[in-house]
Amino acid sequence: MKITERFIYFLLIIFVLGLGTCKAQFFKYATIYASGSVNTSMVEDQDFIAINKGYEETTQINPYDYNFTIGIRKIARFNYEQKLTTWYYGNEKSVADNTTVGNNNGWEYLFNYSFIRNRSETFTNSDFWIRYLGNKCVTKIQIKNDESRDLEFTSFDTRYRINKGGFDFTIGLVGRNHPVYHINPIEDFWQSGESSFQELAEDFGYSTQFVQGQWNWFNGSELVATSNDEFFKHYFGSAIAQYNQEQLSALGSVTELSMAIGTAYYYYTNDYWLHSWVNVLQLHYSLDDYAYKYIDTPIDFDFGLVAGWRITKNLGVFVEGTYLKYWEKPIYECKFGFNYLIF
Repeated sequence: MKITERFIYFLLIIFVLGLGTCKAQFFKYATIYASGSVNTSMVEDQDFIAINKGYEETTQINPYDYNFTIGIRKIARFNYEQKLTTWYYGNEKSVADNTTVGNNNGWEYLFNYSFIRNRSETFTNSDFWIRYLGNKCVTKIQIKNDESRDLEFTSFDTRYRINKGGFDFTIGLVGRNHPVYHINPIEDFWQSGESSFQELAEDFGYSTQFVQGQWNWFNGSELVATSNDEFFKHYFGSAIAQYNQEQLSALGSVTELSMAIGTAYYYYTNDYWLHSWVNVLQLHYSLDDYAYKYIDTPIDFDFGLVAGWRITKNLGVFVEGTYLKYWEKPIYECKFGFNYLIF
């Protein structure tokens, strides 16, 4: 559970702005939270391998899952949102997390850091953002690292804002810094047809010995597989993935500037509400080598929709969804259904 430099920097930004601008008002209505959860992990399907005319069970046994979260948040809820629990756990999702324009002018921010283990996979998810919304402008700084979806970036987004009724129009500039995403290092290292799988595995540090009619595979002095089939099925792919990750990390990150155009609409009554938004990032200009090369349309975008309708006192329907696609990495969520209250 490593606390990164970005973690520290973001805390400093929040406290410097809080002390240097409106002091106590900056923190008014903010909530500091910490939470933890532990639960039984998923039971995997049984798996076996053949060994010397017999078999050995290789079913993965997962230790317990956990989620430990710390954070601070100050986010104005929209009228259709309600706080459903007594406490903040850190896994709450607010619509304002995804929109460019929030529900109140002034400062809003979120600092959320989660240490997670799920089905034996451990990762850290962090989302830090701070936004100032004025009548004529909106500026947002965000540091996001979603390891579970392999999406990481730091962004500075500043735009001119025009508000007409329930509509908001924004246009401005977005600067983003992110890891190199489009390069596959193994393609340059391994020329197909020129190197055998065994030679490549040895380049990754594995070695083999012929024992009782089978090739045994070792990682250093550790026996990891007792046949070629077992090694190439369970270990060879992981070696390639590790090599790619090491090479991409060595390349560092890239920074790009993009023009941002957005529009949003918000309408609310007690019986019907509609909230929609879309942001398009285009005309990208990279400041570094290894800039992302778009395969199709050279745009990034995100959009969302929240709609609800209380048809009668008993019946209501709803639909809620978000879709984000940066560097051709889609992240989406959709919920829909109805509620019928019996009384």
